[in-house]
Amino acid sequence: MSFNPSTPALAKSPIVLVAPFFFLGTAMVVMKFVLPHTTPLFLAGFRLLPAGLLVLLVGAIAKLPQPQGWKAWSWIALFGLVDGALFQGFLSEGLVHTGAGLGAVLIDAQPMIVAVLSRFILNDVIGLWGWIGLAIGVLGVALCGLPEAA
Repeated sequence: MSFNPSTPALAKSPIVLVAPFFFLGTAMVVMKFVLPHTTPLFLAGFRLLPAGLLVLLVGAIAKLPQPQGWKAWSWIALFGLVDGALFQGFLSEGLVHTGAGLGAVLIDAQPMIVAVLSRFILNDVIGLWGWIGLAIGVLGVALCGLPEAA
């Protein structure tokens, strides 16, 4: 990934680049704290609704092109429902049965899954070092999920 020369220096900062992972990881801790007081699907919806509204608001303020017509909004609503119920719902349900730390590690393993899927679905090339890195990553995630020795 290369940066546009006109990209602000703040966007190149390592702190800004790591921030999404930090906030996602801390969100797991907060979700784990809240889950005993609500249902996983309610928590998933409660996470998505404000985020979706914020995306629409920022898009409108920035005067970005908006979806036009009922068909476009229907597809967006269907995607949101499926993504919300499956991804966020399974994420919240998984946190009921595991710790917040392991949940954060598993969520952050998504890029490895995307890399493998893009190889087989889109025929993207993964070189030798890429496969070695993926193998080490999968091994590391698997080791995080092992139970403690009794």
